[in-house]
Amino acid sequence: MGRDVVVTGLGLVTPLGESVERTWTGLLEGASGAGRITHFDPEEAGLRASTACEVETKPAAIAPDDRVDDRTMGRYAQFAVAATAEALDDTGFDAASPDWNAERVGTSIGSGLAGLAEIEAAAGARPSPSFLVSALTNLAAGHVSMTIGAKGPNRAPGTACSAGTHAIAAAADDIRRGRADIVVAGGTDAAISPLGVGSFDAMRALSTADDPATASRPFDSDRDGLVLSEGCGIVVLEARDHARKRGATPYAAITGAGRTADAHHPTRPAEAGDGLRRCLEQALLDANRKPATVDHVNAHATSTPVGDAREADALATVFGEVESGVPPTTSIKGHLGHALGAAGAIEAVVVARTIAEGTIPPTANYETPDPDCDLPVVTEPRETAVDVAVSTSAGFGGTNGVLVFERP
Repeated sequence: MGRDVVVTGLGLVTPLGESVERTWTGLLEGASGAGRITHFDPEEAGLRASTACEVETKPAAIAPDDRVDDRTMGRYAQFAVAATAEALDDTGFDAASPDWNAERVGTSIGSGLAGLAEIEAAAGARPSPSFLVSALTNLAAGHVSMTIGAKGPNRAPGTACSAGTHAIAAAADDIRRGRADIVVAGGTDAAISPLGVGSFDAMRALSTADDPATASRPFDSDRDGLVLSEGCGIVVLEARDHARKRGATPYAAITGAGRTADAHHPTRPAEAGDGLRRCLEQALLDANRKPATVDHVNAHATSTPVGDAREADALATVFGEVESGVPPTTSIKGHLGHALGAAGAIEAVVVARTIAEGTIPPTANYETPDPDCDLPVVTEPRETAVDVAVSTSAGFGGTNGVLVFERP
């Protein structure tokens, strides 16, 4: 219990575009952010997979006012600073605003692999004085706090592919419990490097499809692995009374969150999606909502054979007693690939926009239904009122996160 939490600002850096508008338009148009890897030569690195979803524009060209310093900021942190600039501009805030009390403004930004590329680049060389601050997981939140002058709660979950979702859930708790009035929250990752891609390739977790645009196929019968991505999603969370006082119009409210562990296996999800099932049930209980009230699911679904099927099992169980079954379900990873710790945060931005626009984005490359994923997968933009939506995340180590969003 406590204060209501609303989303008043959105920011994105993704392979579909370096803004919320460009990414949202790309999703609705069915665009793909996938292509042949250009950050390095995958053939020279001896990789089976050669496809990834890369951000084309340098972060320094996205963020205003020279806020990005690529000498001291890792690429993952640069993404966070750039996406935060858009999100704060979206709220109408600036540091001179009477509504901006720095000690009541927090930062909560997670990452899965953080400065892996920076660590890899520095291997075997004498470390520079800026090496640590370009690679540490908490420096995305750190650089954002320094850039915007936020002196409130500051954290950086490192919970793999649930990191962005966990960061937003914790930020909402900060506001609910009165520790902050505003929190800049989200997730960021930039692991398209020989070591980053090579590690997933060695596990045979990546798609080896010939066509990059159709390689990521969430829930589809022909899916053969994920496509690694990069980017950042940022939401500005605010206490509802604080937002109302300054006349802000929220995109959505965050009313519940779940966090659970599979306690099962380092990489394979629990049988029947047990951990994610419990996480979704926990989130709905936190929001005081029944499964029948949910209008839309933004699924984690990364396009791996086992992972998607276990998530489908979890959804089927939670919504099994609902007369209409599982709500319309989307995974945007068909468009954007899997951005690891940034994925849940990017999806949170998309869900907030889904509620505000009354349009559910489609799932790209879903062509052949899989009996193991018996879900109402949305394949074309669908205009419909969405009053309650859930967004799911899962990561290595059996870590799960779910957020419940509602119309404000």
